Formats: sequence, structure tokens, C-alpha cells
Amino acid sequence: MGCGDLYLRLVSNVAMNQSPFDHNFTQSYLLKAGVRFDFNVVDTVCNRKLGFGFYVVLILALLVFGLPPGMPGNPVTANNEALDSTIVIGSTTRLLLMSILVLLVSYAIYSLLRYSYYLRLRAKLRTDQAPIAVEAYAVVCLDLKVKFSDYLWWLLSRALGKGDNYFCKYAVIYKEIGTENPRFFLTAAVSSRKLCFIPEHIGRVFIHRKKKHLYTVDDRSAYQTVSKKRMAIKTVMVPSSASMSSQSGKFDQKNSIKD
Repeated sequence: MGCGDLYLRLVSNVAMNQSPFDHNFTQSYLLKAGVRFDFNVVDTVCNRKLGFGFYVVLILALLVFGLPPGMPGNPVTANNEALDSTIVIGSTTRLLLMSILVLLVSYAIYSLLRYSYYLRLRAKLRTDQAPIAVEAYAVVCLDLKVKFSDYLWWLLSRALGKGDNYFCKYAVIYKEIGTENPRFFLTAAVSSRKLCFIPEHIGRVFIHRKKKHLYTVDDRSAYQTVSKKRMAIKTVMVPSSASMSSQSGKFDQKNSIKD
């Protein structure tokens, strides 16, 4: 195991309440302080994959499709004389179950297409040759409620007496390097136990050229130390400097040979 892997494992074990207090903020506080950023939907969807809800919906769809007598997966035939007529579902119940089945299948197909789309989008965005150099700025608690499920989790945490932010997701916010008006970007939203925060860690951000709210953060390719920070910034922000220097070296060598 290399030093980088060992360091990553040690840092990844640091929970939200164990990291320095100065680096922990809530999303609502940062917005009030004037720090603006878009939610990282690309990396969040890719990291969650299909999710637990997709498999629950898929199982429910299979049960509705095959279990009730009279459904497409369990048809009632004329030869099935032993079947009690009271067990066979009526036309109204069958219509209701078919509607539920259509909704479940539609949700499963939507989740699959959404996941596939963001996988392809992330791969396409990361082919950009001019990413934005960023450094880890803070840990953010995503306490803003934007979906109906956010309010449900908030009510559940209040009912359990765990506080308002017990079920909130967390992310690392990265700040753009080399500008007076830096932009801020989030990593994928995860639980606090899965969060990995390395202060001043160098990362790369790939932004969609037409849809600025879509971006992906590459914070896993290299874990630089503080002593290598400047070298990493130069490598990310000036990718052609190495090739230029090599070409100039070849030119000088040719001139020396001619002399």
C-alpha cells in the first residue's frame, strides 16, 4: 500500500464532527454569506447509481405483474377450473393495479435512463482539456429543503429528537484557484460517514459549456501534498507548458549540434 492510499484511508475515517470546526458550514449559512454554488447533480447521480428506491420499485412492479390472478403475469385460463372465482380480481381492481404497474415501470425506466444519461455526460465532460483548478475549501451540510422528501426526512428527524440536520447530506465545497472572484463547486452529496475532506486538496472541475449548472469534480485522480501544490496548479492550469518546454529543448539541441 502506497503512502497516498494510506493517507486517503486515514482521512476518509474522519467524520463530520471530528474535522476542524472552522471548515464546517451549512448551505443556508454560506448562501447568506454570499457564497453561491450549484448542486452537483452529475456526480451525485453517478455515485448513487440506481439507488435503493429503484430496486424496491422494480420488486413491487414484478409482484403486481405476477401475483394477482388476472394480471398479465398470472393470467386466468378457461381450463383452470380449480381456481376459486372469488380469488380472481375484478375489472375495477385490475384497472387500478394496471395503473399502479404502469407508474412503477415508468419510474424504473426513468431512473435507468437518468443514470445512463449522467454517466455518459460525466465521461464526456471529463474529456475537456481545459478544466478549472480548484482547492478544497470546507465541508457543507446541505440543509436546504428543495424536494418533498427533504421535508419528510426533516419531520422524521424532529420526531426522533435528532435535530433538524440529522438526515442531511454533506459535500466538500471547492474554491476556484487563481482569480479574485472565485467560483465554488460541490462534490457529490453523501452521508457524513462517507465524506473525505482534505484541506487544500487540489481538484479539477469540468463544466458543461452550455449548461453552467452541470459540472463534475475530479477529486480522486491525485491527492497532492501541500509541498506539491504549486506544481499541481501549473499542471492543471497550463497543460501545454511541458510540451512547450520539451519543444524548446529539442530546438536548442539541434542548434548545438549544428554549431
